[in-house]
Amino acid sequence: MNLIGGVIAGIASKVGAKLVGKVLGDRFGPAGGQLAETVVKEVAKRVGVPVEQLPEANEKELEDAVRNVETTMPEIIALWAKGLDGQFALLQAETEQGFWQSAWRWGWMYLLAFFWIWRIVVGPAMNAWGWPIELVDHAILLTLTTWFISLYMGGHTVKALGSSAIEAVKSMRGRQP
Repeated sequence: MNLIGGVIAGIASKVGAKLVGKVLGDRFGPAGGQLAETVVKEVAKRVGVPVEQLPEANEKELEDAVRNVETTMPEIIALWAKGLDGQFALLQAETEQGFWQSAWRWGWMYLLAFFWIWRIVVGPAMNAWGWPIELVDHAILLTLTTWFISLYMGGHTVKALGSSAIEAVKSMRGRQP
């Protein structure tokens, strides 16, 4: 995404699209990553190509798309800010409900981290030292982790995780002879 963002940022400075340039220039900090991704997707949608093919797109089409996205930047930024406000409101609501209402989230995080460390590091080390213990299958831990992710972060996170895994497998298969 950095290469594509750099290409679009260069075009934005060329055509005078200041807001697009600021977003892609990482001036919004780490939280602006989602906003930058949205801008890149909007440019790709207007060019009519997948995001990965933006560097090969016609420069004139890219310039027109960046100008078009620049005109809609106030609405895009407003939607992004509304999403941040919603996340903050959720955090405040959980905090107001007390400790036990939100403890399940961090409790599951630490419990899953403990299980994974035990399964990957501690358990095999104990078996290697001659203390035989039965280890939990990776599939069970992955299932528990996926359930937690879907409950904690919502189904879109699991969907994005699944598509990322599929793309990773496709790229690994593409590199094999």
